[in-house]
Amino acid sequence: MLMGKFNHAIDAKGRLIIPAKIKEQLGAVITVLKGTDNCLRLYSAEEWALYAEKISALPSTQSRAITRYLYSNALEIVPDSQGRVLLPQEMLDFAGITKNVVTAGCGRYAEIWSAERWEENNLNDEPENFTAELEKLGL
Repeated sequence: MLMGKFNHAIDAKGRLIIPAKIKEQLGAVITVLKGTDNCLRLYSAEEWALYAEKISALPSTQSRAITRYLYSNALEIVPDSQGRVLLPQEMLDFAGITKNVVTAGCGRYAEIWSAERWEENNLNDEPENFTAELEKLGL
């Protein structure tokens, strides 16, 4: 289960650091893809296989466009021993990542956000917002 929120920055060589706790749970090979909300999603090999299975099970008439989008915007990465990866500029641009980054565990996957977009798009530790969203979902 991927959990936690980590604030960090891209290093001088343009490498992104996958926090140790997240890297440890994702494993040696990570699938990264353009996610919803203009962030990047990270999947372990096992979780990506389960996700891909669900997509493959859909009738092709319903899933062709989604399949093309997901697979053409996904890649496998292998972090170095310090957890650093060099992501394509296209992915960084998609997520609006220039320097400061937030990596958040989301259960079965993790997300990488530009710090600015994270602040704009998330509940940010404000209890009243979090409580209202839980109530909407019946939790």
